[in-house]
Amino acid sequence: MHNAIVHNLPEQGTVWVNTSVRPKTAVLTVENTGEKLTPELAAMLTEPFQRGTERVHTDTAGVGLGLAIVKTITHAHDGTLTLTPRSAGGINITVELPALALHTDT
Repeated sequence: MHNAIVHNLPEQGTVWVNTSVRPKTAVLTVENTGEKLTPELAAMLTEPFQRGTERVHTDTAGVGLGLAIVKTITHAHDGTLTLTPRSAGGINITVELPALALHTDT
């Protein structure tokens, strides 16, 4: 969430957060209206210390580990992380984790 805000448009930027449940997964999607990204650059953002093009901000303490940590945690829980650039600028980040089946005694 913090990165979606920090790496957004400086004025009138928007962040969307959505959660949903599919038959076998739980899904979290975070999307923003930041600068335009190529698919190649978006794929690199999960690598440690990658901050994207011209993303060096002196007013924030980040060092480019956020999405690398998200990737590690997601994979540790047998999930998937998908980064998709938005055509108008910004990015759509989706975390999909296996949903646990509820067991009931009948």
